[in-house]
Amino acid sequence: MTVKEFAKACGFGEDYWYKRQNFTRPLNLSDLERISEVTGVSIGDIVMDSKRHAVEAAERKARSGGYGLAAYNTAGKQEAINGEAGPDYDEPA
Repeated sequence: MTVKEFAKACGFGEDYWYKRQNFTRPLNLSDLERISEVTGVSIGDIVMDSKRHAVEAAERKARSGGYGLAAYNTAGKQEAINGEAGPDYDEPA
């Protein structure tokens, strides 16, 4: 089923569906009911699969180093963290 066919089967206009598909507008309960009827997937499964997908995406991004504190990503800061700069003191003997 194409996106156009899916939108039509659910009773959504193309613009309406594309805004929800691209996360610029949220799905409401009525949307979920229509999607459930067309796909045969329960509303609960749609929501839980969506949540699982979001969690997996966040975990992938975290593992790839995609998350970090902005302060540590500024120019010169990582060198300071790695010991290129730091407190000026003598090491104990």
